[in-house]
Amino acid sequence: MVLPTTLYTRAVIPSSRWICSKFLSNTSITTRQFSAPAKKVIVIHSIGEDRPGIVADVTRIVTEKGGNVGESRAQLLGGHFSLMMQVDIAEKDVGDLQDQLASGVEGMKTECLESVEKNATVAPTIAFAGNFKLSGADNPGIVHKLTSVLARNQLTIANMKTMHEEAPFGGTELFTVEGRSVAYEPLASNFEWTKIQEELKELGDSLNCDIEFDNVTGSTFRD
Repeated sequence: MVLPTTLYTRAVIPSSRWICSKFLSNTSITTRQFSAPAKKVIVIHSIGEDRPGIVADVTRIVTEKGGNVGESRAQLLGGHFSLMMQVDIAEKDVGDLQDQLASGVEGMKTECLESVEKNATVAPTIAFAGNFKLSGADNPGIVHKLTSVLARNQLTIANMKTMHEEAPFGGTELFTVEGRSVAYEPLASNFEWTKIQEELKELGDSLNCDIEFDNVTGSTFRD
């Protein structure tokens, strides 16, 4: 008796599902685990006479060495350009990166510093942020006196700039200092920002200038 083709096929050819299950049950599967190369967070500092293309040159070298740029700051002052850049890079490539930056960025003095933060990929939590601004006649030590009040109250300078500008009325030249100070968690139990505000006001009165200090905690860093 000859079976019809369809019946014969079902009778002698196992299903693909059965073949796979049989194969898997009799096969030992090993997996290979690959570990990522050890990473390091460094801070690049580059300074020199300003020219077009400085940032492009630095970031080209960082990219070629497999680095990833995080936060950065740049400033032009007195014809000189300063750049600070946080970079995440494989630990084994740090030396090569430093060598390339030292010789590959024309006219700039560039160095690599190891980040002092234990976990630099995560910024420390800011518990307090205060904007300050001083306006008045310039006198010796004015910046030191202002920043000393902030330091005594455990505040660090996040950013600051100083400038001379002409007064709105008359030809008097005003000296201005403005910036942002921050305190990281945990705050001291006796921390009171209004006391700092009052201390700065008293300093301003003694220097015959205006000093403002405002609580901006929770606002964007670059506000």
